[in-house]
Amino acid sequence: MEDSWRETLKKRPVRTWSRVEIEEIIKEKHIDRTRFGEYSKSAYQTVINRFYYAFTDHDSNSTVRVQGTWNKMRKSLCKVDYVSEDFGWNEMLASMKASVLTYCDTKCFLLLDDGWLYEGYIDEIIEVLREIDGFIDAFYIFTNRYDVLFSYSGDSRGYVLYR
Repeated sequence: MEDSWRETLKKRPVRTWSRVEIEEIIKEKHIDRTRFGEYSKSAYQTVINRFYYAFTDHDSNSTVRVQGTWNKMRKSLCKVDYVSEDFGWNEMLASMKASVLTYCDTKCFLLLDDGWLYEGYIDEIIEVLREIDGFIDAFYIFTNRYDVLFSYSGDSRGYVLYR
């Protein structure tokens, strides 16, 4: 049975659900791991730290934490665009893909609100996001130059493009 992995999901910690699902999507869709995959665990924290300090309002006492970051975006960032999820998840993702391609034609980072970090091309990132069943509350797509950020949250029901 192709979806048997879903049966065992409840036995795992909730924090791992999105990671397990993305791994299954990669397998089911035969996504080339050179085009999209989980980022090196030994380099995770460096990327997450750079993301945090590039895009959030923080002070010297701040603890680097991904969860809820969408609510602490740096005020000096320029909000370039907002696209609502209300006209459809796939339509919102198509709009996001078109915007990302305007700013970046190389690999980008996909950071989930629960801390999992991926690197890949936007075609594969969007393909994975189209298949997710809803185990993510928020995610961030950003360039490896840390100069463009797409921030999605379920609470805002859409994404904001920051520069």
